[in-house]
Amino acid sequence: SLPMSNQLVSSCMALMVLFSVLLIIPKTEAQQRCTKVIAPETQCLLLNCREECFKTLNGFGTCVENPPGSDNYTCNCMYNCPKPPPAAIDHFNVSRGLNASQV
Repeated sequence: SLPMSNQLVSSCMALMVLFSVLLIIPKTEAQQRCTKVIAPETQCLLLNCREECFKTLNGFGTCVENPPGSDNYTCNCMYNCPKPPPAAIDHFNVSRGLNASQV
C-alpha cells in the first residue's frame, strides 16, 4: 500500500506545480506589476486586505510585516500597472512643447 500512497502524493505535487505555473505565466507576460499599500495606518486583516485590494485595484492583497521583525502588518496590494496609451503621452509632450515656446 505504500507505493500507492507515494504515487498519489507525487501526482498531487505535479498538479500543484502545474497550477502554480499556470497562475504565474499570464501575470508575467509583458504586464508590469505594481504594489500599493492600502490603509497603512491600520493593522492588516488578511480577508479585508484581499477584498479591498480586489475591489479597488482588481489585485491580490497580502499582509506584510512593516517594519520587518515587528508585530505591525500592512496590507500590500499587487496589481497590474495601468499602462497609458503611447499616443496620449506623445500628444501631451507635444502640447507642452508648444505651450513652452509660446510663453
